[in-house]
Amino acid sequence: MDPLLLEALAIGTVLGLLLGLTGAGGSLVALPLLLSLHLPLRDAIGVSLGAVALSAAVGAVPRILQRMVAWRPVLLLAIAGLPGNAVGQWLGRFIPESALILGFCLLVLWSAWRMWRGANLPKSHDGPVRSAPLVVIGAGVGLFSGLMGVGGGFLVVPALLWFTPLSMLAATATSMAVIALVSGGGFLIYLSGAQPPMSLLGGLAAGGAFGVLCGGRWATRLKGATLQRLFALMLVAVSLSLAVQKLIS
Repeated sequence: MDPLLLEALAIGTVLGLLLGLTGAGGSLVALPLLLSLHLPLRDAIGVSLGAVALSAAVGAVPRILQRMVAWRPVLLLAIAGLPGNAVGQWLGRFIPESALILGFCLLVLWSAWRMWRGANLPKSHDGPVRSAPLVVIGAGVGLFSGLMGVGGGFLVVPALLWFTPLSMLAATATSMAVIALVSGGGFLIYLSGAQPPMSLLGGLAAGGAFGVLCGGRWATRLKGATLQRLFALMLVAVSLSLAVQKLIS
């Protein structure tokens, strides 16, 4: 079997597991893993968008059938996020690779800190959906997605908890739908000017679909606070290893 296909299957499975377990964060691990395959940064970012989008879509479908997805927040975040993604990919052409890697590492560390601090925090908003903050956050998610290949769930899930009356379970489901739309749109923009290996895309797709379904099942059996803290520690390790690999060595 093609070694690239095997590596892509493994990366896709890890990405899908994390996305299924937390509704966020899988893309923060996908980019460093793809860079370990010696892909150029821009290709790693574009392929990461595709892998994240497909895994999120597979995870969102059963939740849509269970009526757990809130469509008004999805539309607000996605409509603002898609143009932001295009802008992010355009800006990325003018930013040095070292600056993008440094920004990505800082983003991962910040996300880890928030996950650790917020593991036991209750949701704080019980009122109606607040549209304006969701639009602003959607644009920011799209910008980060285009620049760094991240899905943005680490921003979307807290935003849904703060500015909508959704529960954590519903926020996770809604986040997956948003990620699928925004990252999927970004991946199509990337494909308009690139031709990544089909074995890479196929392996990521198959592994991601398998991982996100398994992660969704396991998420119902694990304590959320413990899972968030373990994931935060893993993000710190990923950020440090990427910095050593790309900025120091």
